[in-house]
Amino acid sequence: RLGVRSLPEPVSTFIRQRAGGHPFFSEEIAYALVDAGILQIRDDEGVLVTQNGGLDHLDFPDTVQGVITSRIDRLNAPTQLTLKVASVIGPTFTFENLYDVHPVAADRENLHEHLHELARLDIAVADTSEGEAKYVFKHTLIQEIAYGRLLRAQRRQLHRSIAEWLEGTYASNRDPYFPLLAYHWGRAANVRAGTEQDLDLARKALYYAD
Repeated sequence: RLGVRSLPEPVSTFIRQRAGGHPFFSEEIAYALVDAGILQIRDDEGVLVTQNGGLDHLDFPDTVQGVITSRIDRLNAPTQLTLKVASVIGPTFTFENLYDVHPVAADRENLHEHLHELARLDIAVADTSEGEAKYVFKHTLIQEIAYGRLLRAQRRQLHRSIAEWLEGTYASNRDPYFPLLAYHWGRAANVRAGTEQDLDLARKALYYAD
């Protein structure tokens, strides 16, 4: 995954001990070490860069969720937000959808750079297998953790923006998108608040669900 012929023995041992043989966890640990600058890729070799040559001193997460969270936290703020917005859209998303619902207009012109960085880090990658270019989260767990990093109010607003985007984009034939519309309108509503606006959003979700 790192594109190297070999890894230093301390790195291999560290990954085996921490991941316990779990393939995805092993990958995420390796990527996290690269993200942190502890493991560098030089030509086709992995090089360990630490003061004492070992990894025992590292304050490193013990779970795959913790490792993914640490990787997300290392992203710059605009790229983090792009990742979080994409996580609300779903496990797959298009550039157009992401661009149109992104809440920070000033960041939209840099979305290609953000997506390039996410692809470089193997967090979300481009997929053209079905003709239409789209992006896919490397693992649903990455999407779930990114989604969980948003405040509930942020999630509801983004779900509403996505639902409105779906209604407008597919106005001529919404039938295939009814499940998605029901999902996003339902997540946009804060039923506990009980406001008339939230009840209207819930009614929309029920309409598409029926």
